[in-house]
Amino acid sequence: MKNNQITTYLAEQKARVDNALKEYFADGNPLFRIMHYSVDRGKRIRPILAIASFEACGGEDFARIMPIACGLELIHTYSLIHDDLPSMDNDDLRRGKPSAHKKFGEAMAILSGDGLCAYAFELFTQGNDLMEEKYVVVQSLSEVIGPDGIVYGQVLDITEQVRIPHSLRLIHFNKTAKFIAVSLKCGAIMAQASQKLVDALFSAGVYLGMLFQYTDDILDIVGKKSTLGKTPGKDSTAGKLTAPGLYGLDGARFRAQRYAQIAQNRFASLGERFDVLSDIVTFVLKRTY
Repeated sequence: MKNNQITTYLAEQKARVDNALKEYFADGNPLFRIMHYSVDRGKRIRPILAIASFEACGGEDFARIMPIACGLELIHTYSLIHDDLPSMDNDDLRRGKPSAHKKFGEAMAILSGDGLCAYAFELFTQGNDLMEEKYVVVQSLSEVIGPDGIVYGQVLDITEQVRIPHSLRLIHFNKTAKFIAVSLKCGAIMAQASQKLVDALFSAGVYLGMLFQYTDDILDIVGKKSTLGKTPGKDSTAGKLTAPGLYGLDGARFRAQRYAQIAQNRFASLGERFDVLSDIVTFVLKRTY
């Protein structure tokens, strides 16, 4: 795809995910409205990756992947709510509006995050078909969002004091890359792809995830992200281990390009059906928000 084509593709898939999310929150109690407040306005990268992987692996019934895709977004949002808390990164803005704890108070923010995480697993197990595949999805996700994944990455992010490349890789791998990778894995699982292909997509996804975090770190300094999701005049990355902080901007950009090239090579080796994933890599590398 050309750049405008991948942009259109991402916008179309985002709209599909947004519409589905609205349905999942349409008739909820007041807590559901608070939960949806934080879900609103996301880029939807993780659900889009699950959808793209599903379709590239031959999946055709969209109803099979959409609950999984939306569940991924709920877990991502839950992690952002907790990440923004005063005891964590203490961010006042998220997705261009007051973060959950600023809007609703810290207690309700924590509870809404808890609710999103639990509700995600309700979506993962919807229906009575493909129960074996859904079990594998739940198992795979549980491994990368808990104490061996996102939670561990967050622990490292707020406690790691040793400013060395190994520490940075551990944080990025656990906090971001594994979840990006498992999004691709979930799409493949729901398409009933072979174990070899599922594993290959997860492996390639790790490099895409590392790239995503590198570009995130870079945009915190030079991009539009600071005006969209951070408090003006406040740097929540101050004192934390980041790619530009460790390598400088040029070094971080060089390493981001290297991760992008490895990811693209991995996706290219899977055949033309997976070109969309290579195009997403290029989009992530060049993104400005």
